[in-house]
Amino acid sequence: MPDTNERAAARSAETWSPIVRRAETGLLWSFVAVNVFFPAALLISGLPAPWREFFGEHSPINWFSSVQCALLGLIGLGIYSLSRLGRASGSDSITRSWPWLVLALGFFFLSLDEQFEIHEKVRDSLLIPRGVLTDVPGLKPGDIVLPLYAVAGVVLTFTLVADLKRHRRSLVFFVAALALIVVTAFQDSLSWSVLSTRPVRPYQIVAEEVGEVWSQALFAVSLVLVFFAKLRGFLGAIAEPQELLDKARRSATPPGRAEPPDRR
Repeated sequence: MPDTNERAAARSAETWSPIVRRAETGLLWSFVAVNVFFPAALLISGLPAPWREFFGEHSPINWFSSVQCALLGLIGLGIYSLSRLGRASGSDSITRSWPWLVLALGFFFLSLDEQFEIHEKVRDSLLIPRGVLTDVPGLKPGDIVLPLYAVAGVVLTFTLVADLKRHRRSLVFFVAALALIVVTAFQDSLSWSVLSTRPVRPYQIVAEEVGEVWSQALFAVSLVLVFFAKLRGFLGAIAEPQELLDKARRSATPPGRAEPPDRR
């Protein structure tokens, strides 16, 4: 029979389970609602020129994007921490947790980029004056940085696939977010002479900015699903500590070596 501590842990897990489920649902719908209503509110507030709030590097939509990237970084740090805790408790079989840390740091960097125009300053102060990467076919002069961000994101995704595949819905949302952000990154960097002979129209800028924040919303849904899946696994480990510790001990025992006797 389970001892008093194990029964208490099981009761604790049962108590936390509905709270965790409600928190997950609330956070998911919050990201979806905010990313629908905030751009819509900006369009309405800008009337009769609805695109007004989407222009400029210090526009409200850029501020919103910066805040959202910082939140994604925090969720990424939470997943990284839970992955390490899960490995220690035996509730998570992930072999490497560092990609989640890299992803979190990447989102923090993107938040700073949105706020302080890092890639624009690299383009205008470093690349264009020195003639570095200013003649890439199809791209505006010096606008190679955003496509490089997109390529880095694709490469990082391959290191996360093994973990994302265990949470299929999160993998679908992550891939959709990555596809959308790659499109918006290249749309921002492509020379408009490649896309059209007409000048840039306001609705094209709005579409680019909205696509960027919606890609962040898709990333948020994916990461929230992973975070709470790992959290539930960790809480389950608390409810069944000895079984998971035995499993972790067996997996850590080198082949050919007998396990140490249980001294309980």
